[in-house]
Amino acid sequence: MNWSLALANETVVFPRSCSLIVVGETKEGSPFCYEDSFTLLKASAEQLTVTLDAASIHPLEKLHHVCFIEFSFREQGILYYALVDLLHLETKRNVCTLTLTAPLELKQSQKRRYPRIALPTRTPVTSRIVGVREQISHQNVAFTGQILDLSSGGMAFMTSTRVFCPLELELSFVLPGIAQKITVYGEIVRVAHFSSDAYRVAVQFHRVPDSTAALMEEYCSASGADS
Repeated sequence: MNWSLALANETVVFPRSCSLIVVGETKEGSPFCYEDSFTLLKASAEQLTVTLDAASIHPLEKLHHVCFIEFSFREQGILYYALVDLLHLETKRNVCTLTLTAPLELKQSQKRRYPRIALPTRTPVTSRIVGVREQISHQNVAFTGQILDLSSGGMAFMTSTRVFCPLELELSFVLPGIAQKITVYGEIVRVAHFSSDAYRVAVQFHRVPDSTAALMEEYCSASGADS
């Protein structure tokens, strides 16, 4: 949906609840991932103003560099979302106010599911947070993990980095016994505690090249036959 049309049709009204996903880096270079409900106070064709009651702790205090921000809201059961840029951040007392660029287009979410096949051994994976809901940012931040299961449609991996749905990842790994490095893109669809200091992250792939999908299918079939 065109943003100007959404304003004209009063699809976007004020004040209203909205959500922000903020991805960036801390001063130490670690991934910073934050999600919360904000109040959309006002909007124009050029920019948005959202606020959050920050209680006693500024939630973005550790944010040093912004990679990307997603703005989203629900209207009549439909989730609308878009990537936006941060123009200004201000904190007065317990209120955090963000000024953001207005999106050109609002996208609508689509859910898809894929069956999974267990991977017999854990395999290192390098993940880069590159966007959200198939929207790709020109900046990214990396972290590592261990693959737990895999299919041509998705994977689950263990990591100590806190992430959440629906972040978009670039995943690079080498399967045992196969020299070729595999790089795929996918959306986080589920996160659960794996242990006291680790998470189990399920990712749904999209736009996987046929040759890569065939390679993973063959590997998973062979691993399943050997188990």
